[in-house]
Amino acid sequence: MIVSQTAISALVSLLTIAALLRWGRRLLPLDRANHRSLHHGEVPRSGGIGIVAGSLWPLWQLAQLGYGGAAVLLVVGAAVLAVVSLIDDFRPLPFWVRLAIQFVAAASLLVWLGSASIGWLWGVVLCLVIVWSINLYNFMDGMDGLAGMMGVVGFTGLGILSLLSDQPLFAGALFAIAGATAGFLLFNLPPARLFMGDVGSTFLGYMAIAASLLGIWAGAFPFWAPVLIFLPFWLDATVTLFRRLLRGERVWEAHRSHFYQRAVLAGVPVRRVLLVETLLMLGCSAFAIAAVLIMRG
Repeated sequence: MIVSQTAISALVSLLTIAALLRWGRRLLPLDRANHRSLHHGEVPRSGGIGIVAGSLWPLWQLAQLGYGGAAVLLVVGAAVLAVVSLIDDFRPLPFWVRLAIQFVAAASLLVWLGSASIGWLWGVVLCLVIVWSINLYNFMDGMDGLAGMMGVVGFTGLGILSLLSDQPLFAGALFAIAGATAGFLLFNLPPARLFMGDVGSTFLGYMAIAASLLGIWAGAFPFWAPVLIFLPFWLDATVTLFRRLLRGERVWEAHRSHFYQRAVLAGVPVRRVLLVETLLMLGCSAFAIAAVLIMRG
């Protein structure tokens, strides 16, 4: 069932994107290269529509078959973010509008955590963490294949941990997200024919942290496991943010100061940077899985 569900999600994503490129290419917004870009010319974006299309049905099944209100809020929050981000792809919204929507999505997801008596202080911290995850995935979507590969590796890692915890339903939803992202990745490997846009990056960023919280709550894996799995993204984005804050820069504006961007600007080929980043992601995921297995004896 898990294999077929993953394959279906990948196929839905792939066919959705193929249809967009075949019949809706003129409708897609274009990402025009500028002094902050690592690509050249014009590349259509909003390919993340395929990722969302391939992921929402498995997530809705998760809500219907055992994870209750928590998963329903997760699906609703992901859908709202995807719609707002798609609008932003076509016509950029003010930063404060996007941020407000992100905080609402984060706060609604945390409602179900109230029964765990986490307290208002931890609730605020977790809300900030969710919003930061949404944005850091957007910040890290600046090189062909990078954000898509992180989605495939990261959600696969969480899915394996969920299987090891005998939670196939949850694992199936996570593998489905990985499959949907893999369908998009076929069009995004360098040189990219399509970018995921905000609709894809915000969806994956939200799902990365939301699925992590849901998995921790359900006992699928310890709290540090998803942190380790997504560490390459978290570390690069967070260190870069603080460096920019210390320099007094406008952190919400596009830039080229992430580690992967600096490597490309230094002359390292994009494919080589992607390979190194992928190996790093795989290493972190493998280490997290091995550590969980060792702790469980």
